[in-house]
Amino acid sequence: MAVGKHAQGTKRDRSNENFKKKWSTLKKNSLNIHQIYDAEVYVCIRRRGEKYEFKSTEKALPLSDEEKNESFPPPVLVTAVDVADERSNKKNSTWGKDQEGALCVGSPSTGLERSSPIDIEDT
Repeated sequence: MAVGKHAQGTKRDRSNENFKKKWSTLKKNSLNIHQIYDAEVYVCIRRRGEKYEFKSTEKALPLSDEEKNESFPPPVLVTAVDVADERSNKKNSTWGKDQEGALCVGSPSTGLERSSPIDIEDT
């Protein structure tokens, strides 16, 4: 029986395959945003010396610094750190629960109040 080179417990590097899947998904999602919301979409990725671009239109995207400064409202810039922080805040969110995990109601301005069961009586 022949033993393959991967049979010794080493995992194959699938990063290129995984990247191509993610890139394909990103292109499809970008096209959907363009078609459904009538938005101009531009995505650019540089990876290992190669550049991957998606343009929903032939207009000059990305915006030059001059165009960014002239636009109002100013463009929304989101960085990887912003997205990572947003994710961790959602995972660690305890809003609406007290220390024991009981449901609470309220608002940031009024604070949380512990909820209690409500009895409904026939009148």
